[in-house]
Amino acid sequence: MRRTALLAATLALVSGPVLAQDLIGVEGYYMGHGEGELTAEITHIENDRYVISINTLVPMENDIPGCGGGIDGEVLLESSGGNFFAENEFYDPEGDTPSSQARYCEIGLSFDGKGELQIEERDGCISYHGAACGFTGTLFHDAAGI
Repeated sequence: MRRTALLAATLALVSGPVLAQDLIGVEGYYMGHGEGELTAEITHIENDRYVISINTLVPMENDIPGCGGGIDGEVLLESSGGNFFAENEFYDPEGDTPSSQARYCEIGLSFDGKGELQIEERDGCISYHGAACGFTGTLFHDAAGI
């Protein structure tokens, strides 16, 4: 009887949900380049929900102004990637500038399974960074190649 109870308890623990585990292996810190330096940090919340923070920086050079910006929020991801959307705070359907006409900033994320992350800024993100930089580029997981 005790063996049955012990076996049942062991099976319940082994088959129960694993909390805060990144099941698709994309969580972590990424660094790379696009129009400037790019970083992304991805933190697993639960299931396929993650928090992402993306930052871009083009330093000032020879009296030419630099550029920088960042965006963060929740995203649904699978092992191949996903699409990140953030509401554009300057959205105005009747606005006369490109940054006011897009309702969302959209960024495509693509993972290669070997520590590489491709980020593609698709639309409406200029209000999150300056005109001289963007969120498009190739980044590598800080543990890639180890």
